[in-house]
Amino acid sequence: MKNIKVCLHKKNAHTLERNEQGKWFLDEKEIGQEQAIEELAEAVQDLGYWCQVAKDVLPEEQFELVNESYYYEGD
Repeated sequence: MKNIKVCLHKKNAHTLERNEQGKWFLDEKEIGQEQAIEELAEAVQDLGYWCQVAKDVLPEEQFELVNESYYYEGD
């Protein structure tokens, strides 16, 4: 399994990782896959909220830069 590491940018949780054995870690503490999914879902919801705030307060060209910085296209 491929290692992954995600910076969550949320209160009380900073880094979510999965190692080659498929074990999940939240800030270096082992957690179950279900909790890992919940953490990712919560982080995505928070990100959506902040993207909406950015869209509401920034000029369009600056918002596009913010939006691009969060855009990720998988392989």
